[in-house]
Amino acid sequence: MVSRLRFALVLLLAAGSALAQPVPGAIGGQADGARAEAAYDAARALFDAGLYGPAAQAFATFRADYPRDVHTPQALYYQAESALASGNDAAASGLFRQFGERYPSHPFATRARLALGRYYWATGDWDNAEVALTDALAQPLPAEDLAEAGYLLGLVYGEQDRPGPAVQAFLRAAEVDTPVAPQALYAAALTQLDRQDWRGAVEVLGTLDRRYPDAPENTDAGLARAEAYARLNDWQAVADEAGTRRRRLSGSDLARADLLQGEALVRLGQLDEAQTAFERVPDSSRYDRRATFGRARISYDRGNYELAASLFDAVMTGAPGGVLDPLAHEATYYTGLSLKRLGQLGEAERLLQEASLQEGGAYVGEAMLELGLLLYERRRYEEAASVFATLARDHPDEPFVGEAARMEGESYAALGRVSDARDAYERAERLGAATAETRSEIAFQDAYGRFRAGNYAAAIPALLTVAETNPGGPRSGEALFWAGEAAFQLEQYARAEEILRDFVERHPTHPRADAARYALAYTHFRRRDYGAAASAFERFLSAYTGTDSSVPYRPDALFRLADSYFALERFADARAVYQRAYEAAPGGQGQDYALYQIAQAHAASGNTDAAIATYGRLAREVPSSDLVDEALYSQGALLLQSGRDAEAADLFARAANARPGSPLAARARVGQGDALYNAGDYEGAERAYRQVLERSSESDFAADALEGLGYALDAMGRASEFEAAVLRFERTTTNPLARARVQIRRAEVALEAGDYALAAERIDALLAVDPPAEIEPRALLLQAEAYTGMSEYNAAASALRRLVETYGSDPLAPEAALRLAELRLNSEAPNQALLEAQRFQTRFPDDAERVAAALLIEARALDLLDRPAEADQRLGTLASRYPDSTAADDARRRFPTRMPARPDADG
Repeated sequence: MVSRLRFALVLLLAAGSALAQPVPGAIGGQADGARAEAAYDAARALFDAGLYGPAAQAFATFRADYPRDVHTPQALYYQAESALASGNDAAASGLFRQFGERYPSHPFATRARLALGRYYWATGDWDNAEVALTDALAQPLPAEDLAEAGYLLGLVYGEQDRPGPAVQAFLRAAEVDTPVAPQALYAAALTQLDRQDWRGAVEVLGTLDRRYPDAPENTDAGLARAEAYARLNDWQAVADEAGTRRRRLSGSDLARADLLQGEALVRLGQLDEAQTAFERVPDSSRYDRRATFGRARISYDRGNYELAASLFDAVMTGAPGGVLDPLAHEATYYTGLSLKRLGQLGEAERLLQEASLQEGGAYVGEAMLELGLLLYERRRYEEAASVFATLARDHPDEPFVGEAARMEGESYAALGRVSDARDAYERAERLGAATAETRSEIAFQDAYGRFRAGNYAAAIPALLTVAETNPGGPRSGEALFWAGEAAFQLEQYARAEEILRDFVERHPTHPRADAARYALAYTHFRRRDYGAAASAFERFLSAYTGTDSSVPYRPDALFRLADSYFALERFADARAVYQRAYEAAPGGQGQDYALYQIAQAHAASGNTDAAIATYGRLAREVPSSDLVDEALYSQGALLLQSGRDAEAADLFARAANARPGSPLAARARVGQGDALYNAGDYEGAERAYRQVLERSSESDFAADALEGLGYALDAMGRASEFEAAVLRFERTTTNPLARARVQIRRAEVALEAGDYALAAERIDALLAVDPPAEIEPRALLLQAEAYTGMSEYNAAASALRRLVETYGSDPLAPEAALRLAELRLNSEAPNQALLEAQRFQTRFPDDAERVAAALLIEARALDLLDRPAEADQRLGTLASRYPDSTAADDARRRFPTRMPARPDADG
């Protein structure tokens, strides 16, 4: 406490010469003037020399000897200061108090009160400190003393738990630029933050930053202003403040700034920028989990549920001490939602159940609602009803409690517990979440109206409720049928199958029974379960009664049965059924399709001549069919494959000339060019390709023609003309896909020539104009190759990550994910390489060859990180699970003494 007071008073002692001057008119008389003057000067000399103990004694002696001298008031004042400076705080406070009482009008009186206020503050005597400081502030003071008094008074108010007056005192202390001003502003802001006055804190911290940008207090303020903006939901201000502050920060504070900026940008919908901010947070930072969570939310919002689930899982498993903290609780909830979207319903249910049981968790109510909905969708209505009832009972203030009551009613209705369903519906109605319709016909009309409006998702539960509430009623069968049809329209084929099977079993003679059996078979066909589809269509055809003659179910079922056989590669069976469909087609409708598919089945069986003949039959029998062009083209393709190039070229030309404006014309003309090229007629090939470029530059096949033209010109020694053809094509076509494919090809040519900079320039130009989605994955992979060749690894990594996260289901995504791991390894970033290799195995566990390569990358990264035991464990896994993989062979070359040998044939 002594040091605290002494430090506070150093400012006053530094006044030095200003306080040393005698004050005219002070109380006292003339007594031995010369001796008194000498005694006072001697005491001041001790004081000025810093000999505060002797000075205090000298001033005391002077006062005793010359009580009425003109210097007596100053002697009392300096005696107090000397006592304070020598550590005698109690004596100093008594002397300052005595000075104020004896000389209230003396110019030093206000300073004495300030010194007294400092003393009371330092000793924790808040009430007396308030009185002394208030008195000091009531008198004229130099600016610095005024600021100090206000600042100390603010601290006193803070200790008295009076935040409002404290803030006012701090702000008064900061009105003038003094050394105390930044301290006062900082203290005011901290007080406002403590009392949750976010708006006031924002304003004061802004003042501190504008007036004293280089002050230590402004540095200490750090991200407080950004945090306050977050409390105000001013996310743009959060993003701007964090972005500005991060330039002055480092280490943990910098990571925190990037996290705040990322979270704000997510709220603003700026997901790309948010992703970049989150990725700047180092893996070793204490904020890495929060940043990972942010990246997970971005993936979830973008519909990349597989990546989202992986990242949310990392947040859960990374909880300190394995305890389900609030962040892990939220991640558990979102992992459940992600897995639900991915169809992993069992694990989704487990996680939602876990999140719903977290005591005090912020997402308990939401987790319970989603759990109930999942159980309902899985037709576990009893459990769903229990969850919804518990949600409504334990969380009555949640905004979705009405929806929970409604779904409780739906669950009871599905169970046939009509009374319980009615009670739940009534509660939902009171909460504004349901209607009170009770009569079966009204309910059916309402539900069927949703179906007719195309609102199939809402129609299904409404129709099922009608069917279950009154299973013997006149609308029960109708409701079941339309519920199954609604599920079919939503492509929920498994659910449609379940509902329609129930309908057929309950209502086998219903007028819509044939339609239901047909739709049942079709559910398998749409799911590409062609074996089950074939069996179902066979059963349908054997039981078909023709009850609805307005729909040609039998011919269509024959076609779908034949299509199923074709997909199963049962080509002989497919041809036989297509022939039956050809004969049963009403009014000849579909005969062209039957003939075309018969030809396709012959071609797939290797019966080239039969296929060619059947294509010709189609052209003769149904010349007006849209499939004729395709048949001619297919004939040409078969001839081309058989090496009959001249015949192929002739058929391709016929197909192109038959309907020159048709979509197939350009494709056929490209085929003609290919056939002529193969036949060695390069000039004819050139003419065919140029016809496509001149007449069909907007066609998707124009790029193929341009590529073929390049080969033809090269064969004729005119390769230099190709670039001009490319430029002319780019000027004339507006087809984005064709232009993009040409740019892709040009970039590939540059890569093949080793000109990575040119390749990067061309692919960057393509990606800068938002290329077609079907082209972008390949473009991103080429961009990564080009930047890798230029040793620009971060840019390459960015391209690969964008491919994986934006096009996770694209065939190129596994290759990109593995290259990203390899890139991190080759750019001497083993930690990131390890993480990317692990992510690859999570995303693509069924890609055996690449999983093996990812294990090798893990082993190499662990070796670089000086973790040989873990590296050996990965090598052992690689050897045992993928012994014949390319990666295993590579590992044996790299680690000949550590990698287990390939097992022999008997092993």
